[in-house]
Amino acid sequence: MNLSFLIPLVISLIAAFLRFHTQEEMTAILSTIAAIVGLIISFVLAPWMVQILILLGSLGAMRYYCYRHACQNRPRTE
Repeated sequence: MNLSFLIPLVISLIAAFLRFHTQEEMTAILSTIAAIVGLIISFVLAPWMVQILILLGSLGAMRYYCYRHACQNRPRTE
């Protein structure tokens, strides 16, 4: 398995860390952009097995979030 997708992933994690530990606005904006671009590149370079695991994990997290916060379209009782 080719592990070249880990390099942009590590760079994006470092950029996200810098984003939450800086007080300057320009640094926060640039590190956010670097983190998003790095995550996209990492996802594109990842093998299909890792992509499916990420997809299933995100679907499970979304389902859990909607269960906890009542995202379903329920009629309101007033």
